[in-house]
Amino acid sequence: MYCTRCHGLMIEVDMREVSSQDSVLGWRCLLCGETTDSGIEANRLNHGQPGRNRARVPGSPPARAAKGSVR
Repeated sequence: MYCTRCHGLMIEVDMREVSSQDSVLGWRCLLCGETTDSGIEANRLNHGQPGRNRARVPGSPPARAAKGSVR
């Protein structure tokens, strides 16, 4: 299996819950560390892609006003 983020090789890992003895088999990428299992994949299919927001990165220059607009 190959990683969807970086296309690196994924290995099978035992993903054990800390609070219980239940164990789930999952996959972890050797390059980027992406972890996935059947529950994670099901949640990704049920949710849409994240939307882009218009937030600016801290330290970026202030936004310029559009031509003709008044502040």
